[in-house]
Amino acid sequence: MLVDLNLQNKIVIVVGEGDELETRIRQFLDAGAKVIGAGKRPTKKSLKSVKFVKWNGRGELNELMEKYDPYALVLATTNKRLASKIAKSARRKHHPLVYAVDMPDLNDFNMPAVAKLGDIRVAVSTAGLSPAMASILRKKIERIITTEDLQEVKLQGLIRNRIRHRIQNAELRKRCIYKIIHNEQIRKYLQDNKFEQAKKLASKQIESIANREMS
Repeated sequence: MLVDLNLQNKIVIVVGEGDELETRIRQFLDAGAKVIGAGKRPTKKSLKSVKFVKWNGRGELNELMEKYDPYALVLATTNKRLASKIAKSARRKHHPLVYAVDMPDLNDFNMPAVAKLGDIRVAVSTAGLSPAMASILRKKIERIITTEDLQEVKLQGLIRNRIRHRIQNAELRKRCIYKIIHNEQIRKYLQDNKFEQAKKLASKQIESIANREMS
């Protein structure tokens, strides 16, 4: 099951070093998480603002976990022995979600390859069998999504609350949404980057259905 986690303002601990550590930190920052790094500091200047704890795999791991409790997720980019230790320590008391890179037997979930274009996110998972294939499929999907799709998502985001407010019947709301999505003139406006015209026409569609509901 693919799940889009809401990590906004939640603490995520990422343990490890090197390029993999920096990649994972960036993913969680993009998700709005408060990232605590443990290990060697990242080399990329754009990650210098991340809170980092020097930790080389020795010493008391529980102290690190206790310091930042409660946290939502722990990710390890280390060897199998150390990742197992991290997972066991995290689960002993705090029960966060745990993910160890390339070690599916330790994980509570698989991290899919995510195609990101504007506000659209499409996740591709191979259930941990082939991250390389997930990455290839992600790139294929990114080529399919058009500017019109991005504009349609933006439009739907703006009119969604208005539809809820103006149309009481759930089936009519659904019909209104799809009528707007499939309206050829609205699609043409979006293709031509005439967003305001598309929004006005969508508003007329909403009012038409709302008036019909009241009559």
